[in-house]
Amino acid sequence: MRDLIISTICMLIIIIPWGFYDKFAADTVENYKSIIKEEILPAIEDDDWDTAEKRFAFIAKDWDRYKKTSAFFIDTQSVNEVDCYVSRAYYYIKLRDQSNAAAETAFLEYRFDFLHANEIPDMGNLF
Repeated sequence: MRDLIISTICMLIIIIPWGFYDKFAADTVENYKSIIKEEILPAIEDDDWDTAEKRFAFIAKDWDRYKKTSAFFIDTQSVNEVDCYVSRAYYYIKLRDQSNAAAETAFLEYRFDFLHANEIPDMGNLF
């Protein structure tokens, strides 16, 4: 019985912080996606580079904070891949390259979806 209680406590120690992280991650990813969809992509299409750069600078800065927290909960390789896409999209926006900036930013939105799907607390991600 003692082993069962210890095992249950250990599982709760893993699952409870992950639940809090999942709520934080869902809100953050949805915020990123809405900024990309509603502000950055339309600004790129309209050649409003100042707005696109300003809004993407927010995502890039906030992403640096988010990835430090994510390193405790999800695969580092996934975080590094998204980090690469953030850097590339930001670079294309700074270059004012409309086609590449739009493509990388749209793909980044997709990668945020994929990243969040891989961090949901379920049995496959726990073990």
